[in-house]
Amino acid sequence: MIRFGIAGIPLTSKGRTFIESVEDINNLGLNALEVQLLRVNVEERTAIDYAGQTPRDIEQSIIVNVLRQDEDGNYNGIGIETTIEEDDIVQELFWNMAKNYDELEEGGKLAKELDVQLSIHAPYYMDLLNEGEIAEKSYNHLKWSMIIGRSMMARRVITHTGFYFGTKKESLARAVKVYDRISKELPADEKYPNIGVETSGREEIFGSVSDLMALSKKVKTVEPILNIPHIHSVTGGSLIEVRDFADLLEEFRKVAKGDLYLEFAGVEYENKNEVKLTAIKHGDLKFETLSEYIVTYDDDMTIISMSPLLEHDAQYMNVIFLRTLGRKTQKKTAVKKSEA
Repeated sequence: MIRFGIAGIPLTSKGRTFIESVEDINNLGLNALEVQLLRVNVEERTAIDYAGQTPRDIEQSIIVNVLRQDEDGNYNGIGIETTIEEDDIVQELFWNMAKNYDELEEGGKLAKELDVQLSIHAPYYMDLLNEGEIAEKSYNHLKWSMIIGRSMMARRVITHTGFYFGTKKESLARAVKVYDRISKELPADEKYPNIGVETSGREEIFGSVSDLMALSKKVKTVEPILNIPHIHSVTGGSLIEVRDFADLLEEFRKVAKGDLYLEFAGVEYENKNEVKLTAIKHGDLKFETLSEYIVTYDDDMTIISMSPLLEHDAQYMNVIFLRTLGRKTQKKTAVKKSEA
């Protein structure tokens, strides 16, 4: 099955919530949604008002961690699978798309009912390979994305990794440590989503094809995510012919966790760095050429529009795909008739 969807809230949506976005995606004739964890605020507060309840009972916020004192008086995170005590501290996440766990679960069930495949993108600015506070803050954002993704039954959490730190070899070692840590803290066998690590669109940012292939070999829960305009940018516009796309997608196919997950848009680039994403009809990255390969693909694939036109370009890609498929089918029919 080939799915088409968008990253974010549909431009035509009147509502701005997670549940409304799922409904709108279905009404638009699309069947995939990459929810974006943007504009979130996390606060710490004493838990006395929540004592005796579990984090999932709280209606006014999404509690992403409970901190409890140890014997030395130090507060340590113990997760959300607990009953809150008076002396605890809670970390509350406030998000404009969902206000509590009930809404996350309701949206996830609705998506399943409507056959809308969900993923969630962690905050875009991540610097997981750095040292100190900025790295820990990025790690926490990824962890919160995993917790929310699990509650909405998302298949994968997608993240950037951040700037190289030291040599590429040193950066890979740091990335392995970070992703191995979170995969053990929030394991797949407890129904947490796969960790999708995205290819980068700039040379100074971790996420080349070789980076991700090496990372996925060392951390089995990592799924390389193919952002096609990013790869087109850092390779100086290499994706021109059908064969170019085929070689790239076949490499990612080997490490996909189920469906092959692609992100697509038009792109402007300069000196092997992405400048900005554009509408799909602009530039030298052509979906028409990619579709020539997709119609031969015999497995599941999800294609997410990152274009500024979002759902309009997702629908456009679907139309182009169906046209290409129709031409291929007609050719096969014509060949069979001539052979008969």
